[in-house]
Amino acid sequence: MAKILIIDDELRLRETICELLSYAGYDVLDAQDGMDGLEKVQQFIPDLILCDIMMPVLDGYGFMEKHKISDYSNIPVILLTARIELKDQEKGDALGIKGYLKKPFVFKELKNIIESQLVFSKTSK
Repeated sequence: MAKILIIDDELRLRETICELLSYAGYDVLDAQDGMDGLEKVQQFIPDLILCDIMMPVLDGYGFMEKHKISDYSNIPVILLTARIELKDQEKGDALGIKGYLKKPFVFKELKNIIESQLVFSKTSK
């Protein structure tokens, strides 16, 4: 069973994603911001991280800056965002982001990007 960490400050969205992914058979843990996410990565050691960009305390880019120099930098990150402009995508790509999912999204889109990233991660090891 793949382990997924959800980092998002929107409680309702975070809970909904966790519930749907749990129902789909994933082992899920959530974090409310980037700092909380960094701690939970060490505790949970997920196979994949879904991370919002715009959050208080430590945003998604700040999370990625710290994540990419951590002992867990091999764990792929998909950004969940309300905006995907070229400059945002370039910044994320430079930080090692593996994919983007624009909010609002439907669960099928989320599940597809998760499954394709998990398959890619397994084949690239």
